[in-house]
Amino acid sequence: MRGLAWAASVFFAVIVSGVASPLDAAAPQLTVNASVSPAVVPLNGQFTLEVELRGTNRVDAEPSLPAMEDFSLYIGQSSSTSMQMVNGVTTVSLTIQYRYRAIREGAFQVGAVEVEAGGQLLRTRPVTLTVSTSVAGGVGPDPSGVGAEDIFIVAEVDKTRVYENEPIEVSYRLFTRVNVSSYSLFDLAENEGFWVEEVPGIRNPPAEQRLVDGQPYTTAVVRRVVLFPTGPGTRTIEPMSVEASVRVRRQSRSLLDDFFGGGAFFGSQEPTVITSRPVGVEVLPLPVPGRPGSFTGFVGRLNVSASVDRSSVETNDAVTLQLTVGGEGNLRSLAAPVIDFPADFEVFPPEVTESIDRSDARVRGTRTYEYVLIPRSPGEKIIPPVEMSYFDAESALYASTASQPLRLDVTGDPVIGAAGGGRAGVETLREDIRFIQIGPPNLGALEGSLTAAPGFWIVALLPLVALLGALGLRRHWDRLEGDVAYARGRRAGRVAKKRLSHARAVMSQADARAFYAEVERALRGFLADKLNVAEAGFMSQVAEAELGRRGVPTVATQEYFACLGECDRARFAPPGSSEEEKSGFFDRAAEAMTAVQEGLS
Repeated sequence: MRGLAWAASVFFAVIVSGVASPLDAAAPQLTVNASVSPAVVPLNGQFTLEVELRGTNRVDAEPSLPAMEDFSLYIGQSSSTSMQMVNGVTTVSLTIQYRYRAIREGAFQVGAVEVEAGGQLLRTRPVTLTVSTSVAGGVGPDPSGVGAEDIFIVAEVDKTRVYENEPIEVSYRLFTRVNVSSYSLFDLAENEGFWVEEVPGIRNPPAEQRLVDGQPYTTAVVRRVVLFPTGPGTRTIEPMSVEASVRVRRQSRSLLDDFFGGGAFFGSQEPTVITSRPVGVEVLPLPVPGRPGSFTGFVGRLNVSASVDRSSVETNDAVTLQLTVGGEGNLRSLAAPVIDFPADFEVFPPEVTESIDRSDARVRGTRTYEYVLIPRSPGEKIIPPVEMSYFDAESALYASTASQPLRLDVTGDPVIGAAGGGRAGVETLREDIRFIQIGPPNLGALEGSLTAAPGFWIVALLPLVALLGALGLRRHWDRLEGDVAYARGRRAGRVAKKRLSHARAVMSQADARAFYAEVERALRGFLADKLNVAEAGFMSQVAEAELGRRGVPTVATQEYFACLGECDRARFAPPGSSEEEKSGFFDRAAEAMTAVQEGLS
């Protein structure tokens, strides 16, 4: 191995010394080319728009991408540089890959990409893309060389024929026979027509071995949800996408690729996007025969209990009624109970608390209603039973549950004039006659001039100050609407703080990759807004040069991009960072952002 490293270093020295003069001798001709891979992609499959710039390894500004929102969803981008020597002529090139997911079927034209490099404006030729559901494999071959049969995701449902509001357990299971170092969920399904309850995730999902069509796969459940259909008819569980980091071995295009880490000897981490297939569900309406009058649409099981904090109370004293509804099902959509309180009770709106347990993909828990009651007349009062009905989907039958009646002894004197169900009002005196002043008023001359009082000038100048403030505010609003760079720069700090708060929220998780991903989003988004560049095409080299042009100190710039680099490495590293390390890095990233902000100011 030492001999190989020594030979590689000697080879580098010979190559560099041999190619230095051709690079300096003549300015290379710049050309740019765009291509889509694959040209035919299945619906919800991944494709890559590759832009190759030959003759330089830098661009003057972010490439201007065509509009593709109608038929694709942006995933991410990466870039690489290469150097080739043919017949003594050395050529350098820059390749930028933009990854997308196809979201609409049809034939589409990807417009020209504009690239500024070497003081020139270059344009690529338009290319065509076909999205078809007839393409086999569900997601199609990945540009990295990983095929649809190597890694895929399946949405497993426990049942496809249910009643409305009956729970459906959905498990998204990842199958792979390639080396996956990490994964992240994105483009989570909206699932219109369903109430969604997320099942708490497993930090390190257990893997198992399964055979699919005779081939062994490593598989694990990466997400679980419980869906409650909100109405009858045919419903669709929408696809969900996962971006996995897969180690692949590429075919070398030249001898230099192997030595620069891009060949088959070293391999590389490639992001691969996979998408589950949609699943159809038939939702049956709830039967009408046998439906109780107290039924409000709940499907599952219920039980009701009631209690008061004391059984004896005086008039005008408060007593608390606690009604607890427990069971299994979509308790969040449960209608409030109807209680027939005695007419001489003043009843305040209840305070509602709930405790929902979603473990084991079973949604169950309790909802508690606390009513404050004030009796206005003495005597023995009875709070009647509270009845609630539900539909048991397993037996396809309606059932009811009710609390026990509650007895309350009220003592004391009745409240005169108190109306049932309303609050006691405050007595108003002398409402029929308003007394007037009949004597002569005391009038006298004021000493001093009115204009000498400070209050006069404050009142006189206040409209002018308000007008100037309104004009300034209007100018600010007009500039926000017409100047995109100004608007993005103004909101950059606020958006970055919101993203950093998301990062702080996931700091306590054992898997640090989500934390570093949120910090990276905050850093990249802040810089993209400040420099008014597209976050989708963010390139560190161009951003670093632009910061230097705007007078940001070099130390601040280097620290900022060092934090970005550490985030990128941590996202694909095995989990293991301690909370102290994450907290320290969080403070470091915030200080780097503040330093760049001060430099730009």
